[in-house]
Amino acid sequence: MATYDIIIRGGTIVDGTRAPRYISDIAIKDGRIAKIGGLNGGDAEREIDAKGLIVAPGFIDLHTHYDAQIFWDPYCTLSGWHGVTSVALGNCGFGFAPSRVEDRDRSMLSMTRNEAIPYDAMKAGMPWNWITFPDFIDSLENTPKGINCLTYVPLTPLYAWVMGWDEAKTRRPTEAELQEMVRLIHEAMDHGACGWSAQVLGETSVQRDYDGTPMITDLLSEHEVLTFAQVLRDRDEGFIELAYQETGEDGRPLGEETRNFFEQVAEVSGRPVLYQAVAPNAVHPEQHRERIRWLESCAERG
Repeated sequence: MATYDIIIRGGTIVDGTRAPRYISDIAIKDGRIAKIGGLNGGDAEREIDAKGLIVAPGFIDLHTHYDAQIFWDPYCTLSGWHGVTSVALGNCGFGFAPSRVEDRDRSMLSMTRNEAIPYDAMKAGMPWNWITFPDFIDSLENTPKGINCLTYVPLTPLYAWVMGWDEAKTRRPTEAELQEMVRLIHEAMDHGACGWSAQVLGETSVQRDYDGTPMITDLLSEHEVLTFAQVLRDRDEGFIELAYQETGEDGRPLGEETRNFFEQVAEVSGRPVLYQAVAPNAVHPEQHRERIRWLESCAERG
């Protein structure tokens, strides 16, 4: 009987620790790395010649919108073609659970605009064998996949579940409704959700619902966001993905105010908060560098 299941020979190893790359052999047993190097006399049921190739851990894509596609495309292409082996779903507060049967079309219509997912593809490719968020997790678990996935609790369908799609855009939740959403986040995380996500870009956001109105979470108050942040503090687990407005309705930059609020969310939750993309801005060429310096400062301060 062979000592190992697989030996990958002669590959250039980039291990993700920032150590210099090096050439070596890797032995795999029972789905785990059993040994690196010193395998000249080792035997395996299968050997892979990796000379001239990179051997590295799979990439983790923390921001995707494969919530629908994963049900008909097990590799979440094109990501799976380029070394991504794990994806996070439910970003920006967008998703499909919880959802009552009568709200399914509404959920799909929303995603046709804000994430450009074709309605016909969703209609044909999604099993819709869930109602609650735990049901959705079970459906993901039972779906054949070529990659790993984890999912946030997206706040848009959560608000729609508790308040209704249209009403959630016309008023703020009562304290009882807010606490029901807190309960549902706990329930989802008990069942495997990794945290929660929201896009809070204000009424002037260009990331709109299918009918041109703001997305539900664009209208969230700071009190609501901090209430949900407290859930993670209470659990001492999970993380938050939050896109927050950078400009006011008058076009005034809200850089410092936004950064202060992100720090407040991190402080209240006691957990990691994923900041939206740091991208170059031709109008404000130093903006991305300022944000990187701020993020480095946050890391230094814990």
